[in-house]
Amino acid sequence: MNLAVVLQAPAIFVFEDNGYSEHTGVSYAVGSKDIAGRARGFGMPAEKVDGSDFFAVHEAMRRAVGRARGGGGPSAIEATTTRFYGHFEGDPQKYRAKDEVARQRETMDCLKRFHARMEIDRSLSLDELDAIDRDVLALIDEAVSAAKSAVLPSESDLTTDVYISY
Repeated sequence: MNLAVVLQAPAIFVFEDNGYSEHTGVSYAVGSKDIAGRARGFGMPAEKVDGSDFFAVHEAMRRAVGRARGGGGPSAIEATTTRFYGHFEGDPQKYRAKDEVARQRETMDCLKRFHARMEIDRSLSLDELDAIDRDVLALIDEAVSAAKSAVLPSESDLTTDVYISY
């Protein structure tokens, strides 16, 4: 972050704070609860947003992108959110309360919140939202199909351009 500020790089640092550091709650793993404040310590504009609120994230990103494109240097965004799944496939999540994920799915699901906002604002009809959902699911199915039918890389391709070109 320091170098980005020194060079006034058009960079945007997004910090997703889901309350955990792998298996440990942030209250045990992080000394400062203000990640955005760390960026401010380097002289970088930073803000904290509700990461499950599409509109809050969009506005914060709009400002950061405008700053970067306008030559204003780097920005940082701390998005507080949750994770509905474990840190890895098969994570038993014993570090979480039994009902934690269920509660968060009801209150912090960004898609449910977006849908509710559209209904309140009447920005999009239910039919339009359903059409968007169908289009997105079709795109996902298409991408999965393409990935499954793609030729597997050769063993020699596995390390190509990982750190350097060989």
